[in-house]
Amino acid sequence: MRLPSLGTVADRALEATIVGSVTKLGYQARSRLFDWDPPDADLGGQLAIVTGATSGLGRATAAGLLRLGADVWITSRSQERAERAATELEHQPDARGRATGVQLDTSDLDSVRALVARVAESGRHVDVLVNNAGALTSDRRTDGRGMELTLSSHLVGPYLLVKEMRPYLVRGARVLFMASGGMYTQGLDVDRIEMGEDEYRGTIAYARAKRGQVELVAYLGPRWAPEVRMHSVHPGWAATAGVDAGIPGFGKVMGPLLRSADQGADTMVWLAAGGAADEAPGQFWLDREPRGTVYLPGTGTDDAERRRLVEWLDEVTSPSAPSA
Repeated sequence: MRLPSLGTVADRALEATIVGSVTKLGYQARSRLFDWDPPDADLGGQLAIVTGATSGLGRATAAGLLRLGADVWITSRSQERAERAATELEHQPDARGRATGVQLDTSDLDSVRALVARVAESGRHVDVLVNNAGALTSDRRTDGRGMELTLSSHLVGPYLLVKEMRPYLVRGARVLFMASGGMYTQGLDVDRIEMGEDEYRGTIAYARAKRGQVELVAYLGPRWAPEVRMHSVHPGWAATAGVDAGIPGFGKVMGPLLRSADQGADTMVWLAAGGAADEAPGQFWLDREPRGTVYLPGTGTDDAERRRLVEWLDEVTSPSAPSA
């Protein structure tokens, strides 16, 4: 029996600490333990779409793909913000690809379908699709159909985007979801996945949506492979404007330990650039290694509940679906 390497043993010990694993200390330790090199694939001529890419982890991901030569569509709910970010990113000294600003609201199914139509009209196919956009609010808000906004923007709209984009994905396309360790606190229960007004807590709504992403990827990843390589990513605890807005005070308390956006996006860029090509699809990644998805009792699930999730998503994204 082959014994684990010293680096693997240290990595497992670090993961067991939980907090140390997801802060910048975990990133720094692992990058040294395993002597990481920056992703160096040549993505010239490839098309990548990064949703919610005007700030934070999405922007860092887009910047990383531009450095590798990809043409990147930068999406935002605001066309103006998308175009401004695209211009800024394309003019970074190390950017080799072209950036295009595109309007997309992942909580608006018509907006999602419009983006897919734009890809179809462009005559191009997509090599990388990064689902990063979403909302985290302390108060309960709804989309135009009356569905709770966090669930709609993180899970329902992105599912429709992935599903409708499938005919325009190249063989071997990387389809990736920016998930969160918050999902560890919640299991998948399709009957309770949307929170009502009386019970609403923003962090729980967020965790349920992120759990939904991870379980969706675990279900679709093996079924869409090898034509599509699908994974979800835990960025660790990163300092972003979205976290500050959704969890006030978290950044002030944890500030010295939070990862930079670039550190949080590292594994996403690495996977998009072809990392883990030989690994099983549908996994949950942190710091370039697949991780477990269940640590707390009662948060595990099975393929039957994952299948129910997909059936529910198909139902609520149907053009004939009634408003909530």
